[in-house]
Amino acid sequence: MTNLLRLAGFRAALAYTSILLIAMALVMGLLYERLADTMRGAQDNLIWREAAALSFIHQRDGMRALAQAVSAVQAGQGSYVRLSDGLGNFLAGNLQSFPTPERTDAEGWVHFSENGLPVRARLLQVDENLVLLVGHEITDGQNLLAGFRTAFAMALLAILLVGLGGGAFLARRGLQRVEAIGEGLRPVMQGDLSARLPVAKGGVEWQVLESRINATLAQLEKLMQATRQVSDNLAHDLRAPLTRLRVRLETVLAKTENDEIAEAIDDVDGLLKSFNALLTLSRLDSGIATLEAWPVNINELLDELHDLFAPLFEQHNMRLELSCADNMNLSGDADLLGQALVNLLENVLAHGVEVGSSVELAARQEGDKVILSLADGGKGIAPQRRNDALERFVQLDASRAKGGSGLGLSLVAAICTHHGGELHLANNEPGLRVEMHLPVKA
Repeated sequence: MTNLLRLAGFRAALAYTSILLIAMALVMGLLYERLADTMRGAQDNLIWREAAALSFIHQRDGMRALAQAVSAVQAGQGSYVRLSDGLGNFLAGNLQSFPTPERTDAEGWVHFSENGLPVRARLLQVDENLVLLVGHEITDGQNLLAGFRTAFAMALLAILLVGLGGGAFLARRGLQRVEAIGEGLRPVMQGDLSARLPVAKGGVEWQVLESRINATLAQLEKLMQATRQVSDNLAHDLRAPLTRLRVRLETVLAKTENDEIAEAIDDVDGLLKSFNALLTLSRLDSGIATLEAWPVNINELLDELHDLFAPLFEQHNMRLELSCADNMNLSGDADLLGQALVNLLENVLAHGVEVGSSVELAARQEGDKVILSLADGGKGIAPQRRNDALERFVQLDASRAKGGSGLGLSLVAAICTHHGGELHLANNEPGLRVEMHLPVKA
């Protein structure tokens, strides 16, 4: 019920049902009052007719005839009559003692009970020394009104149940439509901006919503393609002159052995690396690059990286440890996986240096997934900043004092997605643990 109350459709149905119940209650209340007044009027007319008949007998034939007529009235017929003198002494009728009134309304009607049955009566002054009480049982009327009250209550309950049930049905149906829209947008969340929602049959409002979402996606795809085209063209156009510049600088360096030229070559290498990463990211995100899945020997890949980077970690007084089970294999692109692991290792050397600490490069298999991980002992990344670290050109060091382009982790994440996997950042206590969850069969 709590979950239903969170749905706007159910809350709207609940509000509409509440308004309908209030309206129906007012209408039924008015009908009930009209019915009660009508029945009460009919009962009062019956009593007045009996009283008028008895009064006429008294006027025509005298008190003796009146007493005989009153004595002839039987209580089993639902009528109660009592003729008494001015002092209240019993003269005739089917009420030996004067009843104790339970209440007397403003119009002079007396209500009492006789033999457990409710009676409505009227006192009439026939002459100076005669008082006539004429009443009638109102059980049938009360039972009828009670039946109407029960019917009204059941009708209101039925309206409430139908309203709640219909509201729950419509709300859940709307939620299913929303979930279908969310499922249709899942490829967009994964980077496929060409995905579109099917405009299904149904309410016009849903069709309008889905059409506008598709129009928004089309415009977004157009803008992203333009942005990527600009960045790709820029990276592609600058890579060639930078490569030529690097060759010329190497030629000059071979002749002069100038340290400044060597530093300039390092800067050019950094730019070329950033451009290559940017072009790779663009190809992966746009879907242009298709996955060339071949069997990859994880043991050989990790051994090669360990041999390559272990000396670099030793230069920083750190240890690179390798942990990998035998015969670890998966289907994927070995070059891209190697590039992802190189990026992670370089990130540790750039941002996770902790003298005397150890860094673990590991691989393990869980079910149908292979998990490649790199755990360091540095300062790590705060949980609230981990999503930011996966964005392009984002560096957690606002001053950018440590250099870099901010493309490392975003490229690793893109390579994982390209293989149908996911990238997870976790706390290594201390340090950061980066895990690539990759399917065995991409």
